[in-house]
Amino acid sequence: MQNDNGSYGSASDLLDSHVLGNEKLCRAPAMETSRRSSLGANSVEIGEITESPDTEYMSTSAILHYCKSKILVPYLKLLTIMGLRPVVDASNSSKYAICFSHYHSAQVAVLMFFGYILQYMACFRRDRGFCYKLVPLAMTSSLEYDTYKQICYGNVTLTYIGPSVLHFIGFLYALYLFRISDNEQLQNLMERVFLLSSYAPQGSATANPKRLLRMLWFFIILSIIWMCISLCSVNLMLARGTIMFRWMETSSNEMRLGLKILLIICTLIHDMVQATVITSYCLQAQLLQAHLMFLRERLLNRTITPLNWMREIAEFRKLLKYLNDELAPAVCLFTIVNVSWAASGLMWLLDLDKVDTETEPIAGISILNQLLWLAAVIAPFVQAARLSKECRRTQSVGHELCVRPFLHQDTSHEDISAVLMYAATLKLRAKLFCHPVAGKYVCLALTLALIILFALGMCHYLQ
Repeated sequence: MQNDNGSYGSASDLLDSHVLGNEKLCRAPAMETSRRSSLGANSVEIGEITESPDTEYMSTSAILHYCKSKILVPYLKLLTIMGLRPVVDASNSSKYAICFSHYHSAQVAVLMFFGYILQYMACFRRDRGFCYKLVPLAMTSSLEYDTYKQICYGNVTLTYIGPSVLHFIGFLYALYLFRISDNEQLQNLMERVFLLSSYAPQGSATANPKRLLRMLWFFIILSIIWMCISLCSVNLMLARGTIMFRWMETSSNEMRLGLKILLIICTLIHDMVQATVITSYCLQAQLLQAHLMFLRERLLNRTITPLNWMREIAEFRKLLKYLNDELAPAVCLFTIVNVSWAASGLMWLLDLDKVDTETEPIAGISILNQLLWLAAVIAPFVQAARLSKECRRTQSVGHELCVRPFLHQDTSHEDISAVLMYAATLKLRAKLFCHPVAGKYVCLALTLALIILFALGMCHYLQ
């Protein structure tokens, strides 16, 4: 774990400031049940609680078990499959197991690198598919050519090398972030937010853990759907026409088939790595948004003292700083590549490419391919904008305290004034490309894109 994460500690430390303080507001039976579950509950009791997390008798161990079994462990397994996390724990494993863990990550890296080479050999571009050009070889008369050769064309540096290098650097950075730096940011953040979500004012029942779980799985399922659609589009592109591999034109049909299968596998790994990193950003942005929302509700409902609330906001700054300074650069690298592919593909579909005028778009598949890249670009910006919106709401929490005189009539004016001044000075924003992201900017960009689309249609570019 990184040093800047050590201040907020483990889930047991969070219990001291949140759970124990809130359990004092619960009825005595609830406190006894929670204490029995936390100290001496067996696996059957925890299993029963985790299946019904919307009860007021949840213990801390049941909450953490629910979080780990329902979302954390499955997602960490996905990161392990992608080679972004160790297969085994280095501190409790043999040298052979550790070597196998490193071999798995190296294998993913080799497959990704080999995939870039195969894409160049097959003239496969992620923005439009396979691009070949027929050039004449011999003339039968002064006006006609006898034979033609199918060749690959295009700017090698800007079309293949540049995007591939950025894409691979994004993978290496994510590998360092999730594996080499031994970071447990996602695990700590999930446990913290699930603990906050499970306590309602005055011990009443809450379904927040279930809602939060559904929202997190929603992003994971969307990423899986995105990868499946991308895989289908690549297969449909491969199924159309004769695919040639540079330097291996005279190879056997079995060799070509093997290269095609390997190209599909490597391209799928490219998409899985990218989708995993972007999904991780979206998940952490969603968790941070929920974190702020639950802290705000607890302050307004008097289940946390103003001093503890300000301490938690100070810890939230570190969590947000990790998102903006550590995880966002990996997303930005993939975003640059995705925007380039989306813009190039759209220009090609509108017949604005000066050279590639012979490659015919595959009906539906080419448009779907561009929508995939646009979705990968928009998703992190939307999540960052939603997080920034919740940050702005937190700035006005002091004013909301002032307009609730009956609920906070026992709260001292000094505490209310301190919260009002502290919240008003907060400068919390989600950032991408080192720039704060807000919903108004995302809406403005989408509006301009729609206006340009209408203008191109009116000028007959979309015929």
